[in-house]
Amino acid sequence: MDYDKAIEIAKDIYWVGVNDKEAFFRTNAYLIKGENESVLIDPGSLAQFETIKRKVLSIVPKEQVKYVVASHQDPDVCSAIVPFTQDGFKFKTIAHSRVSALLLFYERNLDLYNIDENNFTLNYDNGKKLDFIFTPYFHSPGAFATYEPENKVLFSSDIFGAFQKDWKIYADDKYVEPMKSFNELYAPSKEIVNYSIKKFREKDVDLIAPQHGSVIKKELIETMYHALETMNAGMFLENAEINVMKMEVMNEIPVDVLSDILKIIRERATVVMGKETVENIIKETIPEDNILSYSLLAKLVNKIKKENPLAIAVMKLPLVNYVMDNTSRLKGKVPSLVKEIIYM
Repeated sequence: MDYDKAIEIAKDIYWVGVNDKEAFFRTNAYLIKGENESVLIDPGSLAQFETIKRKVLSIVPKEQVKYVVASHQDPDVCSAIVPFTQDGFKFKTIAHSRVSALLLFYERNLDLYNIDENNFTLNYDNGKKLDFIFTPYFHSPGAFATYEPENKVLFSSDIFGAFQKDWKIYADDKYVEPMKSFNELYAPSKEIVNYSIKKFREKDVDLIAPQHGSVIKKELIETMYHALETMNAGMFLENAEINVMKMEVMNEIPVDVLSDILKIIRERATVVMGKETVENIIKETIPEDNILSYSLLAKLVNKIKKENPLAIAVMKLPLVNYVMDNTSRLKGKVPSLVKEIIYM
């Protein structure tokens, strides 16, 4: 598949994003092509403007791009609004009023269309319609998703995004862990996550198109819903950290516990850094003939942190969960390594 070109993911709906192989996560922009009016979903960043613009113009002329959706205010999502306007594109910017207030810091003269003032709906292109699903605090107060009913496509913004070293446009059954590692860092709480997923379930969805990560086809949607509904996030991490810090520290950690911790480190670092890189670091740090020890794992974590700090972030929650799920096995004590990772 040629990622240097626009890719049609549903009838008249195109991925016009950027496959930046050096990035920790990809930026996905999408274009809904109409007969007279087209809609650009999350136009991307300043750094990626030229690539996204080239792909958009390979599908429609600039005069036809009448609407640009900004699902939230993050620069990776919508800072390209600035060069699009400077380049002569004339469009209404669709946002929640909580987001619009911040978009004006990018560009003062935006023609704003606030979804909360327009019944969370857009009618366009002589009979087409978009529905906007408010997903407050996941992960912005004004965040929302966009539902295109004709093709049953859910443009989910950051929700269902993922950290992926080896990216491809469509998710497979291995997508769950990269997706969880991303959403755990952004979701404020289980309650907020489940509020949004419940609203998504009310729609008939055949395709989920997130702003980061991979496009999710119908056969995997229920798996992804369930994964987010059941993951731990936000406030749980905060409370778990408090509980972990109250536990007694132990210097001698049982080998089976160390093995479990190494497994978590390996799995989560691989999500961000790729298997080959992680295995090479492990091989350099923990030779096969060495008995696993706390000091070796600490050395491993520091090497991974130097290589890619994001890998440490995605380890935190599963390591905390492991300790909390095994308090009886640990007899009220916690490996020092977990504390160190929490506060890195």
